Amino acid sequence: MRLAGCLMVEVTVATTLLVLGVLGGARAVGEVGALLSTRRAHRVTPAPSRALHVRLDLSGESAPDVAAESSGTFLGMSDELLLDRLRTQPVTRLKLNRGGSSLSFRVDFADGSRAAWKPAQTNAQTVPRKEVAAYRLNRLLGLSAVPPAIQRAISREDLFGLLHPDSLVAVPRIRAETIIGPNGLVSGEASYWIPVIKDCPFDTPAGHVVLFGWLTQGQAIPFEHRALALQVAKLVVFDFLIANPDRYSGGNMKTSADGAQLFFMDNTMSFFLDADGPEKTRVNLYRTQRFSRTLHQALGQVSVPNLRRWLHESDGAEILTDAEIRAVVLRREFIERYVAELSRQQGENNVLFFP
Repeated sequence: MRLAGCLMVEVTVATTLLVLGVLGGARAVGEVGALLSTRRAHRVTPAPSRALHVRLDLSGESAPDVAAESSGTFLGMSDELLLDRLRTQPVTRLKLNRGGSSLSFRVDFADGSRAAWKPAQTNAQTVPRKEVAAYRLNRLLGLSAVPPAIQRAISREDLFGLLHPDSLVAVPRIRAETIIGPNGLVSGEASYWIPVIKDCPFDTPAGHVVLFGWLTQGQAIPFEHRALALQVAKLVVFDFLIANPDRYSGGNMKTSADGAQLFFMDNTMSFFLDADGPEKTRVNLYRTQRFSRTLHQALGQVSVPNLRRWLHESDGAEILTDAEIRAVVLRREFIERYVAELSRQQGENNVLFFP
């Protein structure tokens, strides 16, 4: 999807001063100055400027032979069951999903279950393996917001031979944009197909202001929206960790039919190598002053050895490269520094506000 330029970002004076303290130096001033809001909020005393030096000791580490997979649940069903269907069920029909700039299909399986399938394609911002990485990292953090996903190839014969009649008009586009391997297989990723989803009513520029208002120190959260505020606080951290700048570009905040659960979907444009994250995710982190204590504690699981174990397939194939894994760890450390400085100035219980 094309990054939307309509997102209006509002950074309070308090958060801006904090960011200057955490990042330090002229770089922070230049980066944050353009985002400074004229509306005043809590007064925060900036910490002394200092350079941040991060070192990762990779000595003695190596990827194990067996990759880790989740043993969690999604919508009350075990991941193991859902992954097995995604991995083994024969394909009976493929239908091109409408909307979006990348290729995405609904796949019907022989047992009646379904999947969302994204093939390897010429659209460089859609990298299927990154959805699998997002799913596994979500489970490593103890979350169940990303639908179970696996890497799965579909043959050229099935892709075109099992195409839904309504999608035949798109055959020229599919041929032009799909990357077919020399063995006749199209690699890709298959995710559990959520039967009913709806747009989050707050996924608008005005709605984003409301959401981040709830995550600001001292602001009241309506009781009926407290659960959503908690999920958005987790989403901000997750998106920064995976470097996903596409969440608030419109249509990427989906919920369950009753609006109770926020799904962290569409993560194929993520895992960039920025140690301090893309600007959009960084700005949203700075706008956030209330976090989940449980998720913050779980960040300790995000280490190079753990990610290598969780993000390699059983045959040794990489889901994320070593460079991408190192960048995730650097962003985890960035989050921890930000939260630590905010806690020093606002109080830990006020910052780790949610369970």
